[in-house]
Amino acid sequence: APNIYQGLPFTPSDLSIASATTIAFGTHYGTFSYAQSAQAYLAPMRPEVTSQLADLLGRAFAAPGLAATRTSTRQTSTASASILALRAFGPSSLTFVVAIAQRIASSKGTRQQSTDYAVTLTGSGSAWQVSDIELSSAGNN
Repeated sequence: APNIYQGLPFTPSDLSIASATTIAFGTHYGTFSYAQSAQAYLAPMRPEVTSQLADLLGRAFAAPGLAATRTSTRQTSTASASILALRAFGPSSLTFVVAIAQRIASSKGTRQQSTDYAVTLTGSGSAWQVSDIELSSAGNN
């Protein structure tokens, strides 16, 4: 059988570790509570993200309009993540297309939603961190 990893800049183990990091991040990213501070929201994902991305996510979570809506409707979300595809890779980066499925409950009821994101990790071997997240429809498909 052909070795598809020959010539690729990562091993099966590297890909497995990066995949696990991506799924953990996606689950943490989509899970939140109106009662959380930005720091509490970020705490479980800090080991999985770069400090620059943590800063951006914290500011977005604490944005007055979004935070006020979450609080006024007592919004909570539980999420799961699954990898749909490996979109791109290089010597020190991987970009996965990830579906983040959320169950969002609020004073207005409960709904399910799933959104596809492009999640980019940087690093190598066993040291991968998420450095970017954007809607999968943004940029290259």
